[in-house]
Amino acid sequence: MNHQCLATICFLVLLGSCMSACEKTDPAPEDPIQNGGSANAEIIASHLIFSNATKITGTVPKGPAGSSLKISIEDTLFLVDKYRVPVKFLHEDTTKNVAGVYARIYVGSLGSTFYYDVPEVPDIATNDTVSVVLISIDRDGLLDDLGVPPAGPSSTDIPFEITFVPYDETGNPTGEVTVPVHISKSDTDLSGECGLVNGTGEYWVWSASYISDPNDPNKDFFFNSRDKLWGLTGQLIQGCCTNGISAYTANCLDENKKKLRFRTFFNWPTELYQFRDDGTYSGISEFISADPDPPSSDFCGVRDGVVHEDFDRRFLEGTWQVTAAADLQTLGTSTPSGGSRAARPDGKITLLDCDYLITEQLNAEGGNQALVQLYIRWDSQEPNWFPLE
Repeated sequence: MNHQCLATICFLVLLGSCMSACEKTDPAPEDPIQNGGSANAEIIASHLIFSNATKITGTVPKGPAGSSLKISIEDTLFLVDKYRVPVKFLHEDTTKNVAGVYARIYVGSLGSTFYYDVPEVPDIATNDTVSVVLISIDRDGLLDDLGVPPAGPSSTDIPFEITFVPYDETGNPTGEVTVPVHISKSDTDLSGECGLVNGTGEYWVWSASYISDPNDPNKDFFFNSRDKLWGLTGQLIQGCCTNGISAYTANCLDENKKKLRFRTFFNWPTELYQFRDDGTYSGISEFISADPDPPSSDFCGVRDGVVHEDFDRRFLEGTWQVTAAADLQTLGTSTPSGGSRAARPDGKITLLDCDYLITEQLNAEGGNQALVQLYIRWDSQEPNWFPLE
């Protein structure tokens, strides 16, 4: 981010026939590091939570202009108190892979005296086109730390920006973008302007689900998202190679047994819902998998086993209701029936606004941990990715 330079304003004063002029001076740009940085930027930065991040004192590295990368943020990053939201980077040019980002907080032209080194989410690191970092904010004490009016903000709307500098596997910057940040307020007004019911061409799109470690809220027992590819380590399947002849059979002598690695994976790229005011909904669920084909594989060769990609799309429809306790319940079917589904938005609504729908439900496998599900309000007329600017 460019910092504004302070210049001395010169006035020409005409005193009779004598004119004197002051000379313009151009002092060096203010260095927020040497001058202690913006106190508010420092405070806000200390309340931000980047998953698995490291603090580094100094000025954030400068990213190159003209990057081919794209970001999932259109113009403003909306943060949610204590809930992590994803910031995604698209690198269609696989030579521009994003391994993480450097992030620094600014209030006005002054930044914090440190920045964060944030690695991409490990479970998504194997995706060769999308990289994701997670960010949340802890509002506890934030307004108190910032002071009271007129020294501090007069509302919960705290104006600040974050500069993101994506970097590659070697730590070299590959781009730069600065985005304003807005902290979403807790709101569950179902019938308001930004209620649960969708407008024409508008949908709730599933973004992520996770169960946090109660001993460390920045770590997860479980994490899933549209961009996570499961099972990329593959699986070993045993076959038979007898005198150069491959077979997939149980009748194989021990000396002829051979295992092949099958590069299998699976992923839920899309799950979306459209809620209508008559109490009905419709939606789509998609599931992609790479299924092993041992009979077509060569157990005498050196190549991986054969896999076939399977794409499963199901259309969802049914009814929905919200109880007095703000529990969302969906009842319906999918066509064709069965299939794998990424999530349901069912659960206690903990946030509902113009941008996010967040629900929590008890872990179905037991325990007291809640499954958090994040849905993003999306207009089908809007793009999913935006250039770095």
